[in-house]
Amino acid sequence: MDNLFGTYKLEDVLNVVSETMSVTKEAILGTKRDRLLVDARRIVMMIILTEESVSVSEAARAINKNHATVIHYRRTHEALYASMPRYRNTYDICLKKYKGEKHLTFQDFLDRGAENSKLQEDLRGLQSENAELRYSILKLEKKLSLDKYGLSWN
Repeated sequence: MDNLFGTYKLEDVLNVVSETMSVTKEAILGTKRDRLLVDARRIVMMIILTEESVSVSEAARAINKNHATVIHYRRTHEALYASMPRYRNTYDICLKKYKGEKHLTFQDFLDRGAENSKLQEDLRGLQSENAELRYSILKLEKKLSLDKYGLSWN
């Protein structure tokens, strides 16, 4: 199963989908028809078909299904992808993970918010420091100009 047909690694796709969707590879390859498992199989099929350019028959044989099932998966995928944001997000995350691309999660957004708050706090501190330095420069310039004319500044 490592390198089916010399063109793609079904094991890699299964690993990504099973990890992302929290189901076992055995369950994905099994026969149960729970919605989560069918969605996982559909996502595996679509990644194989779109990313590895294999035929429908080859893809069907890879997961012990017939070609009609894979055709049905493809049609259903297109409808779900267009109408169900949750399915679309799951598919997109699996695809990006499979391709090795960075995908953003909700935790990433939370982390970025915390990072943004820290940066804003740092900016306020630097602006305050900048204001103090400008004031010091003005005082030094005034002292220098008074010293130039022999006047004292106290």
